Amino acid sequence: MRIPRIYYPEELKPNSLINLPLNASNHLKVLKKNKGDKVEVFNGKGTISLGCLEDLKRNKISLRLEDNIIQEKPLIPEINLGVSNIKNFDKVVKDSSQLGVSTLASLITERTKLRDTKKDKFKRWQLISASSCEQSGLNWLPEISQNNLKDWIVESKTKNRFFLDPKADLYIGNIKRFSTLDIAIGPEGGFSTKEENLFKKYNFIGVNCGNLVIKTESMPIVVLSMLKVISEAN
Repeated sequence: MRIPRIYYPEELKPNSLINLPLNASNHLKVLKKNKGDKVEVFNGKGTISLGCLEDLKRNKISLRLEDNIIQEKPLIPEINLGVSNIKNFDKVVKDSSQLGVSTLASLITERTKLRDTKKDKFKRWQLISASSCEQSGLNWLPEISQNNLKDWIVESKTKNRFFLDPKADLYIGNIKRFSTLDIAIGPEGGFSTKEENLFKKYNFIGVNCGNLVIKTESMPIVVLSMLKVISEAN
């Protein structure tokens, strides 16, 4: 049986006793885990350890970490994804996190209907992201933020810069292998002409994903899947 994975957003120290968050405790209770069972713990920053359940109370579960603490290197390739803010951004967070992105930005564009995101949404997005990483086996949680499109463009530091454009000549499958990449996905209707010109001013290249018309909320899983194939190709 697969060992359950739990996100614990604190430093993991060898042989230390930690108290799991309430949502993690509830998850283990649903799985009917008992004292002595093994649990894998990760802190979202590449640190992983196995632990042994010690104390199972009604509102708290504690476990003892093993001596062996593993530190993974950051995700390669590094993908910085910007997606226009939409009502169903929860799905964007879920899909992006389980496929592995370094940063995920909710972008405010000219055609964005939702403007300001409340702080409680960021907390929910962190929980969704953690749950996706628990399931997928990834040990790095993306940094989630909200940015104006112009700020996100200007702050880009990688040489590989792209934005989705159905009119573009370059097909996403023809992007060359990369170690870092920034890519932006627009709202329904795409980016405005003004925004496309801003992308080009800062050396972003337009790419298309073929003839299919796909909703913004589903595009991250399409784009990231294709980029993963490119990055892992021999």
